[in-house]
Amino acid sequence: RLAAFMPERVQCAILINPAGISLGSKMKMIKEILVPMISYKINGSARSLRQIANVMSSKSMKQLDESVIGNIFKHTTLEQDMPKLTTIEELRGYRAPTLVITGTEDVFFPGNKISQKAEGLLGDRLELIEYQMGHFPSAAHLEKIEQNIKTFLQKHY
Repeated sequence: RLAAFMPERVQCAILINPAGISLGSKMKMIKEILVPMISYKINGSARSLRQIANVMSSKSMKQLDESVIGNIFKHTTLEQDMPKLTTIEELRGYRAPTLVITGTEDVFFPGNKISQKAEGLLGDRLELIEYQMGHFPSAAHLEKIEQNIKTFLQKHY
């Protein structure tokens, strides 16, 4: 949102599995996340939680992270609405170099949809990297992402 309202304040930006650019299939989210989440909330089924974790992480989520996700589902109310999608008009004045890292398996913000839309939104200062990962990157992907970020910041900041 800062890029839309105060683009002059952004020297460079890094977006990882970004919300607000494009959304995944609502039917897929309902089938793969919402239905198992309801089952988990009703009966605390470890199988349902594992199913959600596998979808969100491409089967790479650590047990501790899975437990945290389970506690979030049990003890908090999650936002019902998906994020507002950014428009070309909103980013008219935005010129900062931007690194976008996406996951091709992300059920919420799929890499292929993000990539297509980001090119139109962010223009020629866009650096785009796609990994075969879910919404939650694996440890190996986190290492690669860390290196991508360091390289980008050395170049632009």
